[in-house]
Amino acid sequence: MRTPLRTPGQILTGLAMMLLSTMALADAEVTIVHAAPFAPSLEGTAVTVTANGNEVLSDFRFGEFTEPLALPAGDYDLDVFPAGSDEAAISASVTLEDGVSYTVLAVGNGAEQELALWPLVNDAEAPAEGNLNLRVVHAAPFAAALDETEVSIRTADGGVVNDLVGVPYQAESGFFQVPAANYDIKVASNDGQTNLIDPLPVDLPAGVDLTVIAIGDGNNQPLGLLAIPVGALELREPVDNSANGWWASATGGNEGFIVQPIPAENRLVGTAYTYTLDGAGNPLWVTFDSCQSEIGEAECPNPGGFDGRSAEAAVYAYSGGTVGGAEPADGERVGTVQFDFVSCSTAFAELELDDGTVVIWELYRLVQNVPCTLTDLDE
Repeated sequence: MRTPLRTPGQILTGLAMMLLSTMALADAEVTIVHAAPFAPSLEGTAVTVTANGNEVLSDFRFGEFTEPLALPAGDYDLDVFPAGSDEAAISASVTLEDGVSYTVLAVGNGAEQELALWPLVNDAEAPAEGNLNLRVVHAAPFAAALDETEVSIRTADGGVVNDLVGVPYQAESGFFQVPAANYDIKVASNDGQTNLIDPLPVDLPAGVDLTVIAIGDGNNQPLGLLAIPVGALELREPVDNSANGWWASATGGNEGFIVQPIPAENRLVGTAYTYTLDGAGNPLWVTFDSCQSEIGEAECPNPGGFDGRSAEAAVYAYSGGTVGGAEPADGERVGTVQFDFVSCSTAFAELELDDGTVVIWELYRLVQNVPCTLTDLDE
């Protein structure tokens, strides 16, 4: 989904007046981004920006960015002052060239990474028909050592985007073209096993130049993604192993599920212990997989089917077979199960079989072997 453009409260009137007084026609373009999470509250990140001693931005906060500003080419001394301070936290000199478009980011948190201004050149060529230009920028100072800031950019099913693995803080991909489509991408650890930033799927339209910036430090300000010129992308809780474990029926019956997330693939697999429908009390071996593949199919037709909270998984029943696999069991897809994890201790599972049978379980956590980060949806 698209989110509204976010601009600072001040409309840069002072900057426009200063520049127009020196030159009637501007010949450079600048977008300014506040990506420096140096305080634990948004109010605390507010800064004033001056150019050649003239105030051009005030109350400019983390996560905000300006519309493109038309500026005369030339040299500029830029200073960034935290609100209420007369001492600049960032000072830099930049040269703007004729006909060039820039994105200038304030980055760092003053602890793990120094505060600085980081200018980027917006040099994308017109995309081919049906494509858009995409650029990925790492401006999230969540560790002091650069190798500890390295991330990979992946699709929800774990695939690597444009070979972007080992991307350190203050590195950017440059613009590359992708087809216009609905994308479900995430920022993960280098090996893809830990999801760091997981936005909801978003439609990327053809013909645009989109810069996606990883921001936040996970301490002062949460990790997130800022898309220029769209705005902050809506996030979900990154898929982790929170749902892992044994979940038993709260209504008795000695039934339940053994649940195993696969965070690298945003996937949920596992098995259920239940009974045959004929009432004979015979145990039934059932497995489930959010990939929803047919029996014997290796591909995953439903990639990224688990968002950390819910999943619809295909259900498979088996019969026959011998211990050790001398005679493999016969399996068939028999329906689907919808999981909803309400909290670290409660969940629901709705089983719908192909014959129309529907069973709903209220589940409670029986065994939890890993830390759980799920907040309670009922609160």
